[in-house]
Amino acid sequence: MSERLEGLGAFYCTGDEIVLDALPPGTTSVIASLASGETVVATLDGAVARFVGLEAGTWEVQACGAEGARLAEELTTVGAHQGERPVHGFATSFQDDDVEAVLAWNRALRSTVVQVYDWMERYTAPDGPEAGWADPSGRPVSFHALRALASGLHEQGAVAHAYAPVYAVGHDYAKDHPDQLMYDGDGEPVRFMDHIVLANPANVDWQRHFVAAYGGAADRIGFDGFHVDTYGYPRLAYDADGVRIDVRSAYEAFLRHLREERPDDVISFNQVNGFPAAVELPAGAGFRYCEVWAPNDELRHLEAFLERTSGRAGLLAEPERRDGVVRGTVSIYPPVWGHDTSGGPLTGVERSDALRTVVCCEAVLTLLGAGSLIFGDKAAALRDAYYPKDERLDEDEAATVVAWRRFALRCRDLFTDGEDTSWYEIGDENGAVAVEADGAPVGPEPNGGGVLARVVHAPGRVSVGVLDLTGSAAGRWSEPTSAGRVRQVTVRVLVGQPQGWTAAAAVLGADDEHFVERPTSEVPHRWGRALEVQVPVVDGWSVLRLLRK
Repeated sequence: MSERLEGLGAFYCTGDEIVLDALPPGTTSVIASLASGETVVATLDGAVARFVGLEAGTWEVQACGAEGARLAEELTTVGAHQGERPVHGFATSFQDDDVEAVLAWNRALRSTVVQVYDWMERYTAPDGPEAGWADPSGRPVSFHALRALASGLHEQGAVAHAYAPVYAVGHDYAKDHPDQLMYDGDGEPVRFMDHIVLANPANVDWQRHFVAAYGGAADRIGFDGFHVDTYGYPRLAYDADGVRIDVRSAYEAFLRHLREERPDDVISFNQVNGFPAAVELPAGAGFRYCEVWAPNDELRHLEAFLERTSGRAGLLAEPERRDGVVRGTVSIYPPVWGHDTSGGPLTGVERSDALRTVVCCEAVLTLLGAGSLIFGDKAAALRDAYYPKDERLDEDEAATVVAWRRFALRCRDLFTDGEDTSWYEIGDENGAVAVEADGAPVGPEPNGGGVLARVVHAPGRVSVGVLDLTGSAAGRWSEPTSAGRVRQVTVRVLVGQPQGWTAAAAVLGADDEHFVERPTSEVPHRWGRALEVQVPVVDGWSVLRLLRK
């Protein structure tokens, strides 16, 4: 993959070699570091720096001058494929003068997978004329803008991920192909709203048509992946012969065919509100994806929601929870921006509280080891399942989103690599990790009015993330959230030989948000000796990392 680095020139990978060129004047060293504390020093050759064999993860690359002064830095994700650890964004504006702004915002977000939403002319014939077309909702689409967008995303190191509804067909196609549809118990074709009829994902003829239509459009435009969307229903359906369809098996058959025909594409599949659970995804570049809705409308519901979606019980789910693989992406649409269902304004809603909700959603999912899709297009945040109904952010709001996103990227590997022990540490008198916050309850789930604390153990490392949710009355992603009141937490960690460990904390909103060493005290613990660390909380989110020397 490739990405442009601010102030560092091109960043690209050829085999196992990663190259930086056009380094800032005065660069004497270039260092890449992981959240785990591992560092790799590049080999310098004039204005070119080379890294060889960086392992998968999110690396912070810094060009340094005399006495270690940072001249430029960047966050970039390295993996076997970009679906392995997706950093999500979206695009939904497809006119020629939109492209630059869409690319710039997704660049600022460090998006590696950008969902290109509702770009097609028709669901069953997505590719339109070179002169352009209108999408199924009547919005204008420029073919040249789509191609420029796909090309620009590739240059930035991102996948141009085409939205592709798995069973949406229009009435004309449905009339001509009744054998390819799904039917209800009365023998009527299943519909979505008034203009969409649902095809049967298990029907071989539909599978072939879909791949030919969407694959051909992808090749012409430059898409290199598909987001396979569903509508969350039907839960019960029949084929044209009246035989009941096993919906999970139907999806799996469709995805296998798509993978066989498009072996190199990044493929995601939407399990709407977790349905159907335990869908087996095809091998290859891809990831699990799910929209979340009521009754999963509290932040504390997200962890169990992720587990049900994958169909793997417990906190140690394999393989999507461990071995450096983010366990899925949650698409979430917080309706917190002060609009009623018709788009009209609501009184008494502060934009700062709406913004706090959306950044806290991404922070919670990061601490749970998952990805999120909330931000994209032209400095926008999702608030509705129809992406064009997004919320445009002003300059200050966009800067806040970028700050929280980069903090998430700086820390996220600590919560995807290792064993999550939060539920038998936080609040358990036998736990090896304790977190206290003055005047606020602390727990392993994101409850309103409290502090979320997550703990992950890895060999020679303990990571503790804390997120202040005291400004959330009910802990709902569907309600506004004010800034919290916690300014410091005390963390105690039971370790063998406390003198053999070091502590560092990354603090959102601090003068230096990188991991900075923190002083420790040795204190008694009912099972031995513990390290105690005071961790500042400036803007609501801090991460403590203990490493064995």
